[in-house]
Amino acid sequence: MDAGQSDRKDTAKASAKTLPKRALPLLKNLVTLVFLALVLWLLVDYAKGVNWQEVQRVLTGYSWWAIALGACLAIGTYTAYASYDLFGRYYVKHDISKPRTMLIAFICCAFTLNLGAIIGSIGFRYKMYSQRGVSKGNITRIIGMTLVTNWLGYIMLAGVVFATGNVLMPGDWAISSLTLRLLGGLFVTVVMAYFLLCYFARNRSWTIRGQQITLPTVKIAVLQLLASHAHWMLMGAVVYVFLHDQVNYFTLLGVLLISGIAGVIAHVPSALGVLEAVFVALLGDQVPSSDLVAALIAYRAVFYLWPLSVAVLAYVSLEVIRKRRASVG
Repeated sequence: MDAGQSDRKDTAKASAKTLPKRALPLLKNLVTLVFLALVLWLLVDYAKGVNWQEVQRVLTGYSWWAIALGACLAIGTYTAYASYDLFGRYYVKHDISKPRTMLIAFICCAFTLNLGAIIGSIGFRYKMYSQRGVSKGNITRIIGMTLVTNWLGYIMLAGVVFATGNVLMPGDWAISSLTLRLLGGLFVTVVMAYFLLCYFARNRSWTIRGQQITLPTVKIAVLQLLASHAHWMLMGAVVYVFLHDQVNYFTLLGVLLISGIAGVIAHVPSALGVLEAVFVALLGDQVPSSDLVAALIAYRAVFYLWPLSVAVLAYVSLEVIRKRRASVG
């Protein structure tokens, strides 16, 4: 066999190995596009039956008390979300003060929820922490800790809500109500296994792709769980305020939790359209369309847009102060 034939065979083997790696992202993008197309079809079909004048009437009919309560609950949600970075501070032991850490986290949270994790959770954290002397490796650990905290609470809370049958799935969905309850039981089991690992594991550190992963103590894990629970439950309470008790709170929370994972699958910033599609599919038969649409619009204004405007102002202020100090120094 000559050298040319050998090279061609090596090239063919290399191509065969890389083909699955190339096909996987394409398949993932295709599934996402199909999912988004179904979401768009559902929303357009639902919008045809909505009385938009009635939606406007419901929106303008919200009392200032309801709007203020929704805004306060949103503040509580972001405070709980921002506290995730305190676990990161404890984990890597950086010297940024707790109030400044919370402010950085709030800004990152607002951008994450509105513009996506790549911009907010990763981009802004790397920029703002690195400007204050935190190494890239430690920033990566902080991001990892926030992700673990968020999804630890999500999995446990979703497990309890799903397992107790608070959410009834439509009959034509691929996931039945029984499957959802079984999934909830699995979620609870996973979290309990995590706590057992935190308590009993002798080897508490591993190195994965150059990053050291260390298990927290059970006390820290419990605090992570409580912080994440507060974040998700307060988020559900914001929508609940605008629905005027038309739906059981835990049913609504379960729908919100499903929309959260659907938004992650779709990779759509702020789950725009995806959240609405899930609420329409699961609550459209229980809540008048005008009330449901108005509540979701109010929720987006209070939970997404208002905190984002505050975060933009806070970020600009911090940048101005930082540049002034740098010029003086």
